[in-house]
Amino acid sequence: MIGAKAQPTNVLLPIIEKQKGVSIRTGSRVLRVVHDGENQARGVNYVDATGQEFFQPAELVFLGSWTFSNTRLLLLSAIGQPYDPATGKGTLGRNLTHELTLPAARVFFDKPLNRFMGTGSAAISVDDLSADHIDHANLPFVRGGLLRANSQGYQPIINFGFVPPSVKSRWGAEWKKAAVQYYDQNAPIVFIGEHLAYKGNYMDLDPIYKDDRGDPLLRLTLDWRENERKMAEFFIPKAIELGRAMGAKEITPFQGLKQYDATRYQGTQVHGGTIIGSSPDISVVNPYLQHWQLQNLFVLGGSVFPQKPVAGPTLTILAQTLRTADAVIDRYLKKPSSLA
Repeated sequence: MIGAKAQPTNVLLPIIEKQKGVSIRTGSRVLRVVHDGENQARGVNYVDATGQEFFQPAELVFLGSWTFSNTRLLLLSAIGQPYDPATGKGTLGRNLTHELTLPAARVFFDKPLNRFMGTGSAAISVDDLSADHIDHANLPFVRGGLLRANSQGYQPIINFGFVPPSVKSRWGAEWKKAAVQYYDQNAPIVFIGEHLAYKGNYMDLDPIYKDDRGDPLLRLTLDWRENERKMAEFFIPKAIELGRAMGAKEITPFQGLKQYDATRYQGTQVHGGTIIGSSPDISVVNPYLQHWQLQNLFVLGGSVFPQKPVAGPTLTILAQTLRTADAVIDRYLKKPSSLA
């Protein structure tokens, strides 16, 4: 309410909305990209906040609705061939990659950390063991990751209840007393690792579950592999070593990466589904994020990433979007055709 939060909804959109010919329709949801079945998108069908459905014609269509929605919209709109892991054919929905994030070591101190202070992205990261810096000669995994101490302003409920190994009780008066004492005296050293694309990790339309309008929800088929498990095994002792150097009195290590666990927060940097590539045989969009099948359809965001790097994707997504915008203005509008 005091304008202290910098995000597109209150920094960019008010400026864009003042531009001639711009109309921002809030509370709306796109249902389908309407196309002629050959090489052109005609516009989108969408529903507004009242539930009324409309067709919005368009000469250019840009999808920028995050990894899951970009992929789901193309699947619902029957644009492109869905990926089939059994045959390896199809490109839409393949290369699902997830941010590999785990609390490698929880460290306990004898002094307060003032964890109530911070911002959403404030952190200190150790990048010495990322893929380009680490010697893999004697390691049982490829690529790598980083160790991070976040300072994001910890909330009182979700971060309450962590106690050091010396406290044996997990409920009752003893546990409650220790949980209160150590609430502001502990923090996780987080490991963030690269996640490679695998044949069996993909997205498709769920055959059972549907949304409020009867459209299939997006289904994720995803699990960790030995490369991620070996990577975690290597980085957990590194996090413990770092915690001891920080002066931690007690340390609780992560118990090891097993199957994918949806009950534990693991980041929202999910990539793939509409990946970028050099040909329509292996990708959904060309290097300018233009759909191979529909020349006036462009897909923006992390869904075009074929792999999940350890670094955050934001700046790369912005760079790709600017590159696409330049190509559309300087080339496509002058001569509508394939840009690659």
